[in-house]
Amino acid sequence: MTEKRDETRVVNDFWDLSAYSWTIEADGLKLLTDGLKERKILGRKCPECGTVYVPGPRYCRKCFIDIEEIVEVGHDGEVVTYTVNLADIRGEPVEDPTISVVVKLDGSDSWFMGILSDIDWKDVEVGMKVKLVLKEETNGELADIVGFVPA
Repeated sequence: MTEKRDETRVVNDFWDLSAYSWTIEADGLKLLTDGLKERKILGRKCPECGTVYVPGPRYCRKCFIDIEEIVEVGHDGEVVTYTVNLADIRGEPVEDPTISVVVKLDGSDSWFMGILSDIDWKDVEVGMKVKLVLKEETNGELADIVGFVPA
């Protein structure tokens, strides 16, 4: 396994995520789903700073310029952060905890979220290597993404 890092924290509480919102531009989402038809993860690369975004927006969030270059990023990546769901919405313990991970895919500068499986939740660490899993037959939809497994 990887070396434990000091920035890893354990939070024994719950967070109400309803206060947060995320936006994905339709064009970036379409680029991602079009790539999934061919089992590829596509994003955009800024010509100015070189930042690679997945899903790929039409403009760079740092340079505020249009992005035209489409790039393919890897299916492997590294866990940036994670959370383990040990209880259901009513606070009752669950038999099979769900591990939600945020992953920086190889070749990308942004983060990708998914479910990590095939590992005991006590063995998950920030910095561990994971691999993206797609359905056997992809149709160009977000449901093609199954999640992640340890690499």
